[in-house]
Amino acid sequence: MEGKFNMFRRYKRRHTNILFVIFRLLLSLVIFATLIAGLYYAYKHFSGLDPLRLDPKNAFSSAVGLLSKINLPKDVQNTINQNLPGTKVAVHKDTPSVSGVNIQKPSKEVFKFVLLSDSHSDNVYLKKALNQIKKDYSDIRFIIGLGDYTDVGTLDELKKVKNELDSIGFRYFVTPGDHDLWDSRNKSLSPLTNFNQVFGPPFQSFIHENYLFLLLFNSDNYQGLGNDQKNWLTNQLDSNPNVAGIFIFLHEPFFHPSSDHVMGRVEPKLKEEAENLTKQLASAGVKKVFAGDTHFFSEYQEPQTNLFMVTVGVITSVRNLQPPRFAIVSVFENGSTRVEDVEVN
Repeated sequence: MEGKFNMFRRYKRRHTNILFVIFRLLLSLVIFATLIAGLYYAYKHFSGLDPLRLDPKNAFSSAVGLLSKINLPKDVQNTINQNLPGTKVAVHKDTPSVSGVNIQKPSKEVFKFVLLSDSHSDNVYLKKALNQIKKDYSDIRFIIGLGDYTDVGTLDELKKVKNELDSIGFRYFVTPGDHDLWDSRNKSLSPLTNFNQVFGPPFQSFIHENYLFLLLFNSDNYQGLGNDQKNWLTNQLDSNPNVAGIFIFLHEPFFHPSSDHVMGRVEPKLKEEAENLTKQLASAGVKKVFAGDTHFFSEYQEPQTNLFMVTVGVITSVRNLQPPRFAIVSVFENGSTRVEDVEVN
């Protein structure tokens, strides 16, 4: 027994140098901070969203939406559905809030239409979305596409998308996204060559129920709108002073509070153009600007002009922070609108 006790005394633990402890602690903190910073910048780069500026309610509802796609036990899923109503369909009125339902009764609905964005050649989900629209929203007047229907914009990709849109039987209008220009640009052609051949002009206008609808082409990351389109836009705004309201549709948002997927992210000089366009539209009394590209549904106001803006979630099932979705926009007699963020079933 005495030998055993001597053995333990022999290996008695020595006191650690306090400076070494402090150094090791600081090194651990530096490594941890570097890891967190790396994750932050990786998330921001690949998603286009700044997690430090995300609306927490919107992010939480998205997380719940993703949970709904996981095969959870039935009792767990029921608990989620009962305690978090509206995760399948979120209704947004003319307010900068990005979540919740406005309980104030709107005036009589005049018409509704659909917004689709960013299918990225995921025609399986595009077909699901179109079938769901035909089944559940048969009273819509038309569909508006906000770009990026393809991965690289080949003629074959664009024609497949057109076939799906033609098959649904609804009138539709489309503006291209930057992905829809890539194949033409890579072949040293005009970026719009393939899109024009399949869908026609990249920007256009129409009037429905005395509301002016303007589809802009702003997805050329190097050229912006160009003088011809700017002159056309000014003429459209000046020539329709008596319409009940004006709605704008484009691929890249002019501004977003938490995403860098905005006009000017590739060519910085276009940021000034986006700011000037925002001021022009606000001065003209535009009611709302609808955009795609962010891969995330959100509704907000541009802080300088208070212009209402909406980004629409995406159809594709990949590179998507939220489950695949589209939007239903209802327009009411008093000029207000309601945006429903609808998941694809």
